[in-house]
Order: sequence, then structure tokens, then C-alpha cells
Amino acid sequence: MPGMLPAALKATARQPYLALMRRRGRLVRPLFLDYAVTWRCNARCVMCDTWKAKEINPAGVAGELSLAELAGILERDAEFFGQVQKVGLTGGEPFLREDLVDLVRLLHQRLPRARMSLVSNGLLTERILKALAEIRRFFPELVFSVSLDGLEGVHDQVRGVPGAFAKAMATIKGAQELGFTVTSGLTVGRLNHHQVQPVAELLAGMGVDFSCNLQERGGNFHNSGRADELGPEDKAALRRVLERWPHHYYMDNVRAQLDGARRTLPCYAGFTSYFLTPEGNVTICNLISQPLGNLREQTFRAIADAAATWKLRRELADCTCWSQCEVKNSALSAPWHLLAWLARHPRKVQVLRHYAGKLGGRRG
Repeated sequence: MPGMLPAALKATARQPYLALMRRRGRLVRPLFLDYAVTWRCNARCVMCDTWKAKEINPAGVAGELSLAELAGILERDAEFFGQVQKVGLTGGEPFLREDLVDLVRLLHQRLPRARMSLVSNGLLTERILKALAEIRRFFPELVFSVSLDGLEGVHDQVRGVPGAFAKAMATIKGAQELGFTVTSGLTVGRLNHHQVQPVAELLAGMGVDFSCNLQERGGNFHNSGRADELGPEDKAALRRVLERWPHHYYMDNVRAQLDGARRTLPCYAGFTSYFLTPEGNVTICNLISQPLGNLREQTFRAIADAAATWKLRRELADCTCWSQCEVKNSALSAPWHLLAWLARHPRKVQVLRHYAGKLGGRRG
């Protein structure tokens, strides 16, 4: 936490530059990357079709970037990767990659200043904890996240795997015992909209940071169309529950969107952030699967500066999605929007006290 204030000041000072460069159509080096290391998955989630791996990626493991290929790309494009501040590793289920520990080590070696997070469904408890113990030796700062979509029966139903809740809980506890910072998220849908508060309370008692997001459809979930919406009564109940997190920028805006508010945060997807697929495709974000190019065939800079990429950026200028990964990256690129949110917040004193207490507790 000691570097929090300088980092915030740097981000605030950088925003006018980023806005100017985007307006003028000038390329900047990426700050944030999300990388799906595999499409293989051992869950059967109701809100996601990625587990249908044979349909999505018939080549399977052979289609994924190998360690050697990834190392070559990172070396070839080292200059363009040089400003990356955060890498989010996702899937599929990342721990289905036999070489995941070496992949994390490689990324940490080549991008030593980047923070890194790793998201899992937590089903492979023994395998996951063994890998995390190895990662802990060289990268203890890694943030580990396990999805939790409800209490026992509900989580198992959403994930499509009997016993999924017990395995996820064992994985969370094991990761904490290893000394990792652990976070958890819940994807809200018709099956579990009533589970936000009980799951949050359970995780709070364990010292696990919690967030929730509305169900989405798109490229990273290998489905399309409009996600199933909650009925009016369920939306109203969820809005009331979300009032418990006035200090949480993302969830407070989920509540505002349920109230009919439109997104005002500018979208920086495909400008300061990109989504990388297991095959090496570069896409503009985790919801739009249209490949901008493939890193096996082109440099990252050439892909990012192509005319087709700029065309898609312009089309996304007024994006209204509230995808959690993309919102976080855009908010870090446009921190003035966070300040404006705080300035308008009717409970800004409570928000400031929350973060002051959290900062003080971590210092202690």
C-alpha cells in the first residue's frame, strides 16, 4: 500500500495525455492485459459455454501458445509490452495447463513491474494448491481469485458440478494458508440473485474481498445475444442489497445501472487494454471475440495500429457495457471519472472513511 498515493497521482496526471492520444488516433503502449491461457474447462457453468472446448477450439492443447512461443513473443515485442502494469490470467480453467507455473514465472520475469491476478473455479483443489505453493516461492504478490456463485446447493447448480462449493471453499482456505491475497466474485443471474448478501457475509468472515457482476454474454463466454435479465421484483431486491456497498465503485454503479443509469466512464478497451486468447489472437476486449490479429503472425504493435483496429475503437467510443474486467482497466485509465463519482456520491464521507480505515488496517 505505500505506493498507492504515488500511483494514483501518476494515473490522474496521465489521463489528459491518454485522452488526447486517443482523440488524435495516436497509439499508446498497453497498460493492462487479460490473457485466457486456455479455453479448456472442467466446470459446466450455466452462464458460459467455454467448457464446450471441442466446439470452440478443436485443436485443443495444440492450439494454445506454447511456453516457447510466448517467450518469443514477449522478447520480440518487449518494447511494446514495456508499460504493462497489470496482467489478468483467466480461461477456461487456467490450472488445466500443465505448464501454468512456468507460464506465470515467464510472465513475471519478462514483465517484472506488472501486478498479476489468476482466476480459477477452484475445482482442482490439490493440483491448484500444489501449483500455488510453487508460485509462492517466486511471486508471493500474485492475487488469487476463486469464483463463488452462491452457497452450497446454488453454487453447485450454477457451476454444473456436484460438490463444486466444497472444493472452491477448500481451495480458498488453502490459498490463504499459503499466504496469498484471495478475492472472490459472484456472477448474478436468475439462479443466484438472492445469494449476493449471504456469500458476501461468508467471505467477509474469511477476510476475502468480494464483488459481484451481472451476467454477460460475449467472446470470452463463447455465447451471444442478450443475457437473461432479472424480473422487476428481483432487480428491486438486488438494488437494495447492493446499497450495502456504496464505497465499491464497481458495485455501486451496478446498482445505478439497475436504476436505469447509463455508463459515463469512457471505454479504453483496445487502447490501454487488450484481451489475448489461448491461440495468440489479440481482441479489443473480453466480450468482443473478433480477432484484430494473431501474435504468431504479426507484432503486437502492428496489430494495435492497424486501420481495422482503429475503426473498431471508434465504434466502441460510446460503449455502454459494464463488464468488470474492462471497467476496472478503463477506470484506471480515466481516474478523473472516479473522482467525479466520489464528488457526486451522497455518502462520500462514509466512502472516504471506509478506504481510510482499510488503508490504516493494511499498514498495521
